Amino acid sequence: MIVGFRVDANEIVATGHLMRCIAMAEACRRRGMQCIFLLAEEKETKRLLERNFPYRILNTKWDDMESERTILRRAIEEEHLNWLVVDSYQITPLYLADMERFVPVLYMDDFRQEVYAVSAVLQYIPYGGDAEIGYRYQGTNTEILAGLSYAPLREEFAVHPTGEERGKSILITTGGTDTYNIAGRVLECCQYKKSFEGYTFHVMIGSMNQHEEKLLELSRKNPQIVLHRNISNISDYMHRCEAAVSAGGTTLLELCACQIPTVCFSFVENQKAFARGMGKDGVVRYVGDARECVHLETAICEQLLYFTENADHRRTYAGRMGKLVDGKGAGRIADWLLQKSV
Repeated sequence: MIVGFRVDANEIVATGHLMRCIAMAEACRRRGMQCIFLLAEEKETKRLLERNFPYRILNTKWDDMESERTILRRAIEEEHLNWLVVDSYQITPLYLADMERFVPVLYMDDFRQEVYAVSAVLQYIPYGGDAEIGYRYQGTNTEILAGLSYAPLREEFAVHPTGEERGKSILITTGGTDTYNIAGRVLECCQYKKSFEGYTFHVMIGSMNQHEEKLLELSRKNPQIVLHRNISNISDYMHRCEAAVSAGGTTLLELCACQIPTVCFSFVENQKAFARGMGKDGVVRYVGDARECVHLETAICEQLLYFTENADHRRTYAGRMGKLVDGKGAGRIADWLLQKSV
């Protein structure tokens, strides 16, 4: 069985799309399936090479997917795909219906605002769009994989914390590009506060971070700031740090699986409802949208203190997070695909 993943990652498209497809592909491979990635352009392919996944560059425009339909159909036929997983916000219902004519399609539907003529849709994020989407597909043959039990996280996030005391450290992960320099702003706001004396700040630098030089300058001045680039074991830091700062998206679910109390913000529209909903439900501390909040870094520092100064708060939030996500969603998706191939 061969599964194709049509996904992109670049300066505009968050790397989270590619990473969740990698998580599904790794789960599929563990079950004996072959996987290939189909991308518009040669970007972020190092992540695929590191994991020994083959890929095919379509040489198309990532933001004009209608124009690639003929090229993608040819790739589907030449690669002998049995399933096509599509993870893109640039598609149209017509695009997906066209691909479905040639191969069963599983679409990663984060918005839940359209009805797609595909074999299946994956809707694991419980916020935004219609909360109850099943009625939209009544009378169709489309299957729905819904709920956080299907959150496609990498296998490392299925290993749960042991209950050991966490160190005095804070994890900062702000996405692949960090368009608004949230990491740098938070570090400048927090590093000289007495409440954070003795704390280490572990900063994950995305592969397309536009402010890397500024972060390097901060780390040279302050040994409490430790930068990490292209690491393969981020769950280790999620397990050892006392609290985290994170953008919305799939990373929030990884943090839930690792039960690390988190201060969260959003910076693109598709994250906003999800992050805000998680905050409303008391799973994370949501501080707002980077596009709207001028002094977002101040709010983040204040909420970090909510966690670092009170162990009871940390335990309460960690417990809620662990109950929400178990880290086994990618395996459930792979099992479903394998079952459908029989």
